[in-house]
Amino acid sequence: MCGIAGVWNVDEAYNVIHDVLLTLQHRGQQSAGVVVNGFKSVKGEGLVENVLTSERYIPGTKGIGHVRYSTYGSLDEIQPITAHTLKGRISVAHNGNIVDADEKRRFIMESGGIFATTLDTEIIIHYFSIAPYANPRESLQWALSRIKAAYSIVVLHDTFLAAARDSFGIRPLFYGKFQEGYIVASEDVALRVLGCEEITEIEPGTVVFFTDNKPPEIVRFAKRDDRFCSFEFVYFARPDSNFYGVNVHEVRKALGRKLYEEHKLQADIVVPVLDSGFSGALGYSQASGIPIEYGLIRNHYIGRSFIMPKNRQDIVRRKLAVLNAVLEGKEVLLIDDSIVRGTTMKLIVEMVKEAGVKKVYVGIHSPPVVGPCNYGIDTSRRSELIASQNDLEKLQEYVGADKLVYLSVEGYREVFESCGVRGICMGCFDLNYPV
Repeated sequence: MCGIAGVWNVDEAYNVIHDVLLTLQHRGQQSAGVVVNGFKSVKGEGLVENVLTSERYIPGTKGIGHVRYSTYGSLDEIQPITAHTLKGRISVAHNGNIVDADEKRRFIMESGGIFATTLDTEIIIHYFSIAPYANPRESLQWALSRIKAAYSIVVLHDTFLAAARDSFGIRPLFYGKFQEGYIVASEDVALRVLGCEEITEIEPGTVVFFTDNKPPEIVRFAKRDDRFCSFEFVYFARPDSNFYGVNVHEVRKALGRKLYEEHKLQADIVVPVLDSGFSGALGYSQASGIPIEYGLIRNHYIGRSFIMPKNRQDIVRRKLAVLNAVLEGKEVLLIDDSIVRGTTMKLIVEMVKEAGVKKVYVGIHSPPVVGPCNYGIDTSRRSELIASQNDLEKLQEYVGADKLVYLSVEGYREVFESCGVRGICMGCFDLNYPV
């Protein structure tokens, strides 16, 4: 799960991409990179502000950028990646995982292809290169039609900028008009922050070409079969983002209300696990009448524990502080969006108990995560998923809660349908994968 950006015919492309990626920083904090006019690049490990500095500025009006959260390939391989082909230079930034990457790599290598990285993203460049067309746009369409999932990508070519989503639309992508050109971003909030107009969500199975002196050209290369990642709504996206015209914060609130409707768990106060648990906790509080309180305070200068590669427990201790004065002597209901490995919630429950609470309950406004995600979220090994290995009683015992409740799969699906979001992927919750 990464954040991608693209600009075409926009003044100071480097600075614009910097600002877009800064808005998308929550989608990846391990590395950042840009490729601008002339395929000049700036890349580095760390946050956008530390990598894309003013001292490294590259002039130009077009380019692409990437913030990385690694799920495939070596940590030191930073996107975008660039190659020279007979059809022109090409640079790609990719959000998602290509599910049959190993087989495709083997096919290319058996045909004499050579890879410069271990990234699945490089497969897109190889397929572009071997496509049976001389025209680079037709070659890209051919390549995309033969890679099932999962990808949202931006592609910079000598003659165009392209933005595309796979036929399932698993990962998000938007574009908007800015100045005399266009900006592409993983979430619409990044476009709104910059003041873009005519913001458009790219449809699954389509590629949008941006060229000089023409409006964007939309080309369908595969039949649309929507299976948008529901975990984008639950956890990953910013609450002020919108997908399918539906606000992330409002969906999370509705999930919290549904959780109360199913379990009606009572407590003295509702305490959100910040930040992604806040909206669901607010919905639970509104439905139940139980007051919501800041019992945990988040240090925003430390990264999101789910996407940090190591020392997750140490990060939680530094990231969250307990407000003893709020919690002491009370029955507390912690609301969070999900439990993946269980280590984070276990530690939070311990911290809350140290504050002298009477009881601590845990409510999760999504179903148990029982299956791995092969589409770009770091839950690739089922053995790591605590809910796939334990029943509810053992889960409750492990995290140390007096009571643990989840939203049902049926209730979860009902919320999305009632909000007008259909065609979602719930593979990590119900093992029903699109591909």
